Amino acid sequence: MIDVAVLATRGKSAARHRWQPTMTWLESHIANSRFMLHPLTLDEMANAVEQLKVDFVITNPGQAVQLGRQFDLSWLVTMTSHTGESQTNSIGSALVVRRDSPYYSVEQLYGKPLSAVASNAFGGYLSLRHHLISQGFDANAFFSRVRFLGFPIDASLYQLRDKHIEAAVVPACLLESMVTDGLLEDNYRVIQSRSPAYFPCQVTSELYPNWSFAKTQRATNELAKQMSQALLAMPAESEAAIAARASGWTSPVSLLAIDKLYQELNMHPLHLPWWQEAFIWLDDNQQWGWLLFVTLVLLNGYHFWLEYCFNRNKKQLEQALHRLKHNGELLEHAQRVAIVGELGTSVAHEINQPLAAIRNYTEAGLLRIAKQRPLEDLVPVLEKIQHQVERVDNIVQRLRTMIKKHAAEKKFIDINQLIIDTMELLDFRLTKLEIPYRLSLQTSLPLCYIDPIGLQQVLVNLVTNAIDACVSAQHTDVTWQPEIVIESHYQDNVLTLTVSDNGIGISAEQAAATQAFVSTKTQGLGLGLAICRDVIEDHAGQMSLSPIAPHGCKVTIVIPVSLPQ
Repeated sequence: MIDVAVLATRGKSAARHRWQPTMTWLESHIANSRFMLHPLTLDEMANAVEQLKVDFVITNPGQAVQLGRQFDLSWLVTMTSHTGESQTNSIGSALVVRRDSPYYSVEQLYGKPLSAVASNAFGGYLSLRHHLISQGFDANAFFSRVRFLGFPIDASLYQLRDKHIEAAVVPACLLESMVTDGLLEDNYRVIQSRSPAYFPCQVTSELYPNWSFAKTQRATNELAKQMSQALLAMPAESEAAIAARASGWTSPVSLLAIDKLYQELNMHPLHLPWWQEAFIWLDDNQQWGWLLFVTLVLLNGYHFWLEYCFNRNKKQLEQALHRLKHNGELLEHAQRVAIVGELGTSVAHEINQPLAAIRNYTEAGLLRIAKQRPLEDLVPVLEKIQHQVERVDNIVQRLRTMIKKHAAEKKFIDINQLIIDTMELLDFRLTKLEIPYRLSLQTSLPLCYIDPIGLQQVLVNLVTNAIDACVSAQHTDVTWQPEIVIESHYQDNVLTLTVSDNGIGISAEQAAATQAFVSTKTQGLGLGLAICRDVIEDHAGQMSLSPIAPHGCKVTIVIPVSLPQ
């Protein structure tokens, strides 16, 4: 039994129909011989040759180079075709589209859905890929959406027929053969056909040598000689030649053009992996190898040194930021203490009022006891005394909260109540200076998640500045009536607070007053508005100053806030 492997490009049934007559021809010309045909795929063919499972192989020129450069094969003959001159050159690629397709050039098919047999299929994909590269095209971009369908190769044209793809990459003459056999209608054309005058089929790429017959190490030289003689004697009109679509066989032709194609595509079977080539280069250039090694060591050392410096500087920066944050907290605390000092008279008045009331209620209670009034008459007096005590406690608690050194602690609070509490702290000063204020607070304002102490400090700063601005304006115009307006507004998870006054106002250039150590006041340190800005930015908000016509200033605070779930 003589085993012959053949590349089944169109499936095993089609391969048997094409090549079995050739096996019959060989049996009739070689005495006492029986040939068994084995249709195989690309990978199956390589495996069969490597493990010496077959005696002979019939394959296309692409796989002939792949197998011949890796295994010990002896090429016997090359198939010829009915193509006039250059009869052995008949393998190439055709880029096929539907006849009604809008594509007429290769450029129009860039990135379109295409099909091919396999990434290592020579007669279709590789020969066209090499052709595109030689013409200056970007093959990777062109084949970015290619689908590899495998054998049989007819599937590519069926996918094109069913409009699943825009073009098919197939071996030359496959389209014409399927149309002739009635498998397809003549509704297709080949893009940029460059067929020679002698070639009967349309082809897009260059033409390469035809199929070849080779002997493996398993077959004897005597048998190979008899087979060569039988194949060379096959006439063009024989049943075997007609079935194989050949005009016969001739002596083996050179596969140099295919070797060059694989080399240019970096796919040649003798092409060594990069790491093997690197070892060979190092062996031939040891002095440069040592220089490269020393350079790499130095670069790695430099890298580790840079990483060490980076980590050290990172730690120093983190420590500096920690100190800066701590100093900022101290500065805020000092500023709050200064504010309480400025409000000393107001605080004393606030506390004296409930103390005076307590004294009056106490005297009234004592008087009722002296008159031996019923004990029930003392209950209202005691309740009023308790109310005044709670009022004093609230005043002291607000002062303690403001003076207390703290980190920003956010919680859900009533913004309107915070504004009212803040204005109670400033009410005595406003009354003493005869500066009226008006609250325009949105009703049903939801609880907002903020830092109450920080926001109260901002409000005290802004209202204090407004008071100072009104006092300065009063000195310049005795007929003018001052006013301060505080507003609250909430919409779409955004809280807006405004503090407006009709005092001396600011200019556009004075907007820089929100920078640290910049102040429009003669005795000011320029810390108030800078701290206000930091508190608002800690809430991811914004604070802006704008002049009011004819004179005055408006401070707008916008803070995105979270609501209780």
